[in-house]
Amino acid sequence: MNYLTTTPKMIASLPHQHSLVHGILQQSVGLLRPLVLQRAISSYYMQRLELSRHKDVQTVHSGAVNDVDIDITENRYLLSGGSDGTIAIHDLEDLRESEHNMLDSRVYKLVCSVSPGNRNAHRRSIETVQWYPLDTGIFTSSGADRVLKIWDANSLKTAEEYSFNGIVHSHHLSSVATKHNLIAIGSDSSIVNLVDPRAGSSTHSLRGHKEGAVRAVRWSNKDEFLLATGGIDNYAMLWDVRAAKSCLMKLRDKSKKKSGFTKDCTHDGSVNGLKFTADGLHLVTIGTDQKVFTWDVHSGKKLSQRYPPVSHIKKRSVKFCLTRGGSPNFAFIPTGSSITTFNISTPGKGMQMYGHYSMVNCCVYHEPGNQLVSGGNDQKILIWTLGGDKNYDDYLCDKQLEIMERKRVADEETVRIVVPAAVAQTMDTWSDED
Repeated sequence: MNYLTTTPKMIASLPHQHSLVHGILQQSVGLLRPLVLQRAISSYYMQRLELSRHKDVQTVHSGAVNDVDIDITENRYLLSGGSDGTIAIHDLEDLRESEHNMLDSRVYKLVCSVSPGNRNAHRRSIETVQWYPLDTGIFTSSGADRVLKIWDANSLKTAEEYSFNGIVHSHHLSSVATKHNLIAIGSDSSIVNLVDPRAGSSTHSLRGHKEGAVRAVRWSNKDEFLLATGGIDNYAMLWDVRAAKSCLMKLRDKSKKKSGFTKDCTHDGSVNGLKFTADGLHLVTIGTDQKVFTWDVHSGKKLSQRYPPVSHIKKRSVKFCLTRGGSPNFAFIPTGSSITTFNISTPGKGMQMYGHYSMVNCCVYHEPGNQLVSGGNDQKILIWTLGGDKNYDDYLCDKQLEIMERKRVADEETVRIVVPAAVAQTMDTWSDED
């Protein structure tokens, strides 16, 4: 293989050990940039995720798990919210051996939880949970009880509460904002509310969607004032919250054939899922028309990529995820009882990941651990790892062989010591005369 013409795709196509050593050698002599090697390795991991055989999350929820989030400051704490109003926090660095099976299973332990009986808990289903981007001491939650709650993670008490006229389908805080602290709210109303916790009230109302609910809201990864929203009017909209006329544009699919019965809207159905790519240049949308589109944020044009069709897209907000950091933009989308994954940049045939017994509601990718976390109606939070932890299987086999070898050596040593002693004792019972 010619080192000078090697690409990340070529590296990823090689056997894992060969490609890894090959990439490190190239990087050491300056023929491969570190970021390229990182992306190749990340792609390898993401394309080979399977349900972990040995990692689990301590069960807390007695209802469906509707949303999960991992803090971006430490990339350590897993926050989850359920249909029963339960909120749970797990430590992704505290992986302990299971009490029921000490050898095979390891469990991420629960740090703390808010049970439905708690006076601060939500009275109905939780739809969205999110960590405060700059501090793991604060997190937010909202749901069907029409309330947004801001929590003190140390005392597990609500610091602020905001009530709305309808179900809160989605809310989001910007991860890059330095000049504002606004929380975008998507509810049963067509008006998007912006709440400022510092002021203790709703400061802005964005009007642009037609009558109906706003199912998805998302701040840009790069521009702290750029907001995307999606509603049941079939439109995704981009807003600049600083401007008097906040709406920048409605995203329209102008490539489809027009007729008297169709309009050039974003989707031919409700826009229920939104995510900006890691570089902030594109917006990925999901609609109840079972389609995925990518849009150029600056021009508003739909990119020509054709993605695999997705199924069982619900009428509620779709809690899918895109990978970030130095890795390629892989999408993980809950589709019925499975998760569909594919590369956003170079789409091909999507891969289906099965593991939940019922509808999958949410997923989030844990970058440091190279693993996916998902939650569903089966009340489970599942972990997906490279090959389902086959390497750990090999470790367990080696451990078993080591235990057996130690036992064999100990038995041989016992025989070597005990048998001569027994013979000597027998000889001492005979006299010289006999």
